[in-house]
This record gives sequence, structure tokens and C-alpha cells, in this order.
Amino acid sequence: MNKKFIILCVTILLLVSVAFNAKTVQKTLREEKLTGHVFSHRGASGEEIEHTFAAYDLAIAYGSKYIEQDLVTSKEGTLFVSHDLSAKKITGVDKQYSDLTDKEIKQLATEDGTSILTLQEVFDKYQDDINYVIELKEGGKQVEAFVDIINQNKLVKNVIVQSFDINAINKMAEKIPEMPRLLLVTNQEKLDEAITLEQVDIVSTNKELMTPSNVEKVHQAKKIYNAWTLDSTAEIKKAIELGADNYFTNYTGKALLLEKKYRK
Repeated sequence: MNKKFIILCVTILLLVSVAFNAKTVQKTLREEKLTGHVFSHRGASGEEIEHTFAAYDLAIAYGSKYIEQDLVTSKEGTLFVSHDLSAKKITGVDKQYSDLTDKEIKQLATEDGTSILTLQEVFDKYQDDINYVIELKEGGKQVEAFVDIINQNKLVKNVIVQSFDINAINKMAEKIPEMPRLLLVTNQEKLDEAITLEQVDIVSTNKELMTPSNVEKVHQAKKIYNAWTLDSTAEIKKAIELGADNYFTNYTGKALLLEKKYRK
């Protein structure tokens, strides 16, 4: 049999498999409605220091089912939780995590004396009691380490993976097809492209793109609509009124109260 023909057949089968799994994930997400509309952005970060146990614990105490983590990588390849690639914002030390060893990162501390958490420490504490919405801040190059730690902890069913990088989303579709994938978009062109991609389950836009037409457009593509980051009462009420499926917020307690009051 012609070698090129065999390669073509294998490629087609892989594409069909990804498309089938994407549709299965999207159907499950729609039916379950993700069981929660509020994604706690870096924990209850409007009230506690972001990405600390205090922030996560407070969000969970309010009743959040989905807690966000952002991942950075140490010099040794360990996954730590931080929104910024630099340690300056929350520790005052102006160094990139990628230039620091695990020991050096663990010697850093926030203003309340809390150390920077590894993703493993977060998993050790909460295990499968919560759901995680995890962003790969460094894109595709973090996929292998991320897949390994997810599988080691048997948390595939508890994680939504997110990224601005479509390459990372594509790799995750291949590695763990059953894990929901959220693509973050920052302009109309990227949103319009995202709704055409089978490997994207959740389209997440900045709040400026949260319009009736965009929410409808995402839903017509049979995908989940998400927005970030909504903190004011007006923004959260608007998301509910437009039928946004879920959204990131720094104020979990307020968002859950508004959900209870206004979500039909």
C-alpha cells in the first residue's frame, strides 16, 4: 500500500477522533451547565492575596465550585502557581520564575508571609473536592509537565484547561481529549475564529466583547460562553442577563449572591 496513502488515512482518523471527542465534551458541558457559573479568579482574590490558600479557602467557603490557577515553570521544570511570569507583583522580588530554582522560589514570600504554591501542593490540599480552571501561562511548552501531574493525581475529571495559545489547546486535545478546553480571546477576529475550532469547548472573552451578538454567536456554534474578569455588580448582572454560561470574578461571594438573585 502506498506510504503517502497510509499517512493520509492515519491523519484523517486522528482529526475525526479529535472532532468526536470535542463534540462529546461540549455536549457534556452543555447538559451539566458546568454545575456552576462562577469561576473564582485566582481564588477570592478581591479579598485575599491571589493564589494563596487563604484566597482559595475563602472562595470555597462562599460556595465556589471552580477555582482558577495560573501556571509558571521554575528553572527545574516544576509547575508553580502565579499569574505573572515575574515574582515582583506579589513578593517584591523582580525575577522571573523560570530563572529561579524550586528552593529559591520557596524562599520567596507574599506580604503576609505565604510562600508561592506549587500546583502539587494545591492538588494535595483540595484533591478532587473542587474543580480547577488552570491556565498554561507559558503555552504549549508546559503541556507535557501539566499532563503528567494531572494523570499522576487522577484529576482529569476535575480540570478545565485554559490558554491564550491555540497551540497549547491543540496539544491538550491530543493528550487528554476528554478534558474541557477554554480558549481566551482578546478581539473580535479571534472570537470569530475560535467558534469554528472543534478543539475549543469554551470561548472566553474579555468583558469588552461580552455583547448579545457575541454570546449568541458562541451559543449558535454550540460552545460555552465565558467572560473575564467581571467584578462590579453591573458587569455580573449583564453577564447573567445575556446568558453567559460562566465568568471569572475576583469577588466570588458577591457573584454567587447575584447569581442566586438574578439567574433564571
